[in-house]
Amino acid sequence: MRLELAARYAELCRQYPYNPHGSTCFAEQSRRLILGAEQDILQSLGIAEGSARVVWCSGATEALNLAIFSALKAQAGCRVYYDPAAHAAMLGPLEQGLPERTKRAALPLGRTGELLLAGSPQAEPGLVCVCHVNNESGAVQDLYALRAHFGPQSILCVDAAQSPGKLDIPWDTAGIDYLALSSRKLGGPASIGALLYRPGAPLASVYYGGGQQAGLRSGTLDAVSIYLFAQALKLACRDRDQEYKRIAQLNIELRRGLADISTGSWPIFSALSAVPHILYFAIPGHEAAIMARILAAEYGILVGTGSACSAESKKSSHVLKAMLVPDELARCAIRLSLGYGSKPEDIKALLEAIPRVLQQY
Repeated sequence: MRLELAARYAELCRQYPYNPHGSTCFAEQSRRLILGAEQDILQSLGIAEGSARVVWCSGATEALNLAIFSALKAQAGCRVYYDPAAHAAMLGPLEQGLPERTKRAALPLGRTGELLLAGSPQAEPGLVCVCHVNNESGAVQDLYALRAHFGPQSILCVDAAQSPGKLDIPWDTAGIDYLALSSRKLGGPASIGALLYRPGAPLASVYYGGGQQAGLRSGTLDAVSIYLFAQALKLACRDRDQEYKRIAQLNIELRRGLADISTGSWPIFSALSAVPHILYFAIPGHEAAIMARILAAEYGILVGTGSACSAESKKSSHVLKAMLVPDELARCAIRLSLGYGSKPEDIKALLEAIPRVLQQY
């Protein structure tokens, strides 16, 4: 969580401890805080008021479940097209929630992680589920091209957990129907996210209770976390261009350093067209999970892996599999994430640590 937001948390909790769904004047204070956050979210993303509505959720996972189950319920038997490298939060509900007679098709994916639609015939309308920025490879999907390919009758559901603060989100120009957001990815509280949906898009509750949020998602809302989520998004969007350039320079330094260490022999799965905030590479012959444990324990450096959490697991990254990377190499994949807290000295420390870890391996 961003330190400047964390520093405000306790005071905000004292100021807004009230149930926003109550009928007292105190409840109205919390309710207005939430309404202001909704306006801030839309304004930060450049979405005109009235062209999108917000359902507050516990995170992008819940938001995607709500959107996908709602669309499948309303469009029984429709065709479903999906990004095979999407996050499990999108693939999971597609695997669990498909009604009978529903035809599901994985969209073709290239070796750099982008969907391959050029030259293929226009598809039949259906539910189209894609990840805007891939959480492992950083690959960016062309939402305009997707809308053009599938036509105005299709429902476009987008996982945008990784997008804000990096790229524009073409809500209107790409005709997005559902958009899932995560506070944690922006440096906001970890327990909050949002589903933005276009008026008229099918939406129905997937569980029941007190009927909050017009019955779409029951449960008492946390006004303070919602407010801080909106503030984190404002900061990310405000500093986006400057941060993108800064992170891009760190990415260049990383690529150069890895090339020097390996004499150019280590494959990099993140294309130059990917967002610079993610760099995915492999050290052939070295299990990524073991490398990650040594980096964390001995050097205090945290990295992600392309394999499962356990090095003993036979399961490798479904993202790399979709990119046609062999399992043996995928198990050696290390994912580096850069953000607002990343500094040049962090890059230097990692590049100095890797050769030592290889000696300890």
